[in-house]
Parts: sequence; C-alpha cells; structure tokens
Amino acid sequence: MEGLLPLVRLFLKTPEQGAATSIYLASSPQAEGITGTYFAGCKPKTSSRSSYDTAAAVRLWQISLDLVAPTASV
Repeated sequence: MEGLLPLVRLFLKTPEQGAATSIYLASSPQAEGITGTYFAGCKPKTSSRSSYDTAAAVRLWQISLDLVAPTASV
C-alpha cells in the first residue's frame, strides 16, 4: 500500500489548496453577503443534481437521527 502513496498524492490537494475556497469566502469583500451558494475553486458552481433531491435529504436526515438517537424521529 505504501508504494501507491506517491501516485495517490498526485490527486490530493495540499492543506493550503484545500483551504483556499474557505479562506476566500471568509475574507473576500466580493463574497460578502453571499449565502446559500456552492463554491469550488473560489467560484460559485452548480452542485450535483442529487444535492437537490429533497426526498433523499429527508431520508438521510431520518437515517442520521436513527443512528445518533434511535428513539428520536421527525
């Protein structure tokens, strides 16, 4: 497995690269007041089609509740 690490690193971001969009959104005057928008690479993007599936969101929420508090329900 260790032999694959150099290859895997080609596809990973550095911590600085991974934090760049969060830092941009927290500190940029151009991003001030923007809410509810998905960003990638410091630019607004359309999120995946599945992210708009409200039925899936409700199921995920219920499963999450069941996992952390088996007696809780919505």
